[in-house]
Amino acid sequence: MRRLTVRRATAADLPALTGLLTADLASGRLAAWLVPDPVRRRALLAAYARFVVAHGLAHGQVETGGDRAAVAVWYPRLGPPAPAAAAPFGLHRALGRDAGRFVLLHAHTDAVHPHRPHHRLAHLAGDEHAGQALLAARHRLIDPHALPSYADIVTDRPRTGLLARLGYAPRTPVRLDGGGPVLWRLWRAAPDLDSVLPRRVRVHRVPVPRHSQEDLPCRP
Repeated sequence: MRRLTVRRATAADLPALTGLLTADLASGRLAAWLVPDPVRRRALLAAYARFVVAHGLAHGQVETGGDRAAVAVWYPRLGPPAPAAAAPFGLHRALGRDAGRFVLLHAHTDAVHPHRPHHRLAHLAGDEHAGQALLAARHRLIDPHALPSYADIVTDRPRTGLLARLGYAPRTPVRLDGGGPVLWRLWRAAPDLDSVLPRRVRVHRVPVPRHSQEDLPCRP
């Protein structure tokens, strides 16, 4: 099988990578919770996907490979996290009155984010073979520095799938408010190092800022 070349994405990749992420979001159970209205769902998910890729280009590291067959959005967390105000502001600007549940999603993930230095996989979308190549390239980069990696995904099977095969193990999940699905936290320990996240598995609720609740749309 031909080896896939991994590269850093640029602004020129934004339309194609937005399309990959939109398709991935629309196919998952998280989509119906984020946008209850099926008529408006695809357009809002596309606007969110564009925000995610653009925000990653500006504040993180976005990688792609092949003919843009996959996209991975990473955020190295090597020190205290930066103030989280930029993301909610950008979400409101991109989504307007529909930003509420997207802001709430980010509030949940920020509230349970591990503090130990690591690389966070915020989003992965596209062809699975290409996605595996993107992850393998990142692991080769961070493993010599004994850095773990972290992701949070909506799934019914946290112990199977691509991330599980690459060493990401489930930790305490989070149930999203408002009847949302379970968000599983996955941790890939650095080589020869133990995970610092608790090994018990239980669903818990996370307090979020009051403004995030107020931002929820009153009606679908």
